[in-house]
Amino acid sequence: MSTAILDAEKISGQSLDIKTVIPADPKAVYQFRAQRLVELAEESGLAEYFGLLEQLVIAQQKVSALYGEAAKSCFGPKPKLDLSQDKPMAQQHFEWGNYWQSVLLELISELMPKVSTDLHLVLKELAKARADVLQGYAKSMLSGRFAEVPAQYSLFIWAALSVYWSHWAVEVAQGLADAAEAHKRLCPVCGSHPVGSVIKEEPRAGLRYLHCSLCETEWHEVRAECTSCGESKGVFLWAETETNAAIRVESCDTCMGYTKMFFTDINPRLEVAADDLATLVMDSHLVEQGYSATTVNPLLLAHEQEPQLDGELQPSEKPQPKVGDIH
Repeated sequence: MSTAILDAEKISGQSLDIKTVIPADPKAVYQFRAQRLVELAEESGLAEYFGLLEQLVIAQQKVSALYGEAAKSCFGPKPKLDLSQDKPMAQQHFEWGNYWQSVLLELISELMPKVSTDLHLVLKELAKARADVLQGYAKSMLSGRFAEVPAQYSLFIWAALSVYWSHWAVEVAQGLADAAEAHKRLCPVCGSHPVGSVIKEEPRAGLRYLHCSLCETEWHEVRAECTSCGESKGVFLWAETETNAAIRVESCDTCMGYTKMFFTDINPRLEVAADDLATLVMDSHLVEQGYSATTVNPLLLAHEQEPQLDGELQPSEKPQPKVGDIH
């Protein structure tokens, strides 16, 4: 069974004389994620589900690559944003309308010929849903109330929201990067929870960035603090078998939250969303120890997760998957 391998108090703090925000390249993000899902499918034990996710992410990539009139038709006009606002692309800070629904229809169109009969019927129902109903689902998910959305729809709705948000987030993220301000816990662009922590080799070895579950932006966070409550005491790193493992878990005894850390400086093939999904056994172990996830994975049905908000524990609508102990 795994044990704590390092107290965060022994990790030195880091200067913020670095790029604090890294804008996403949505097309590249989705392409890399789809490739990683293929690599992980067989060993995951969830080959069929990983195959569906691969097709969904490929569809996201295709839509994100639209340009010219096709992009304008899909994404609508550039939203009016108040960049003086904290988290300017948080849903309450701008008029995002229902243009994301055009993205959803594009994704459904791409997926329809490639899915099973049962899933084809689900997508057909979703495509016929009223605009106001879909808008209600979107608002619920963006507010973290995932259980209010029918389970069979949530994966696809979040995928469409992600493509829409990531499309317009690039310029906002670039402005925040130029401002060189420190950011914490939630995405500085849209206010969403991270998928996990990514430890990078560039621009400097060992830097930690949190990866947004909605707009795919990455932002810097020091490695000596809990990414949920900000505490530095009682924060530990866990690994399955070795101290230099490429995937580890950071837990906090103050808020009892945890997040995974993906050391791409050790394994550059790691992709935060795909590899998080492929390592649910680690989640199982931490949940059994009384910890709760502080993250959201866009590839895991979002209604199954209720992430912590700023250190406050929130009950899950459904129990976390129980895959087995870490040995």
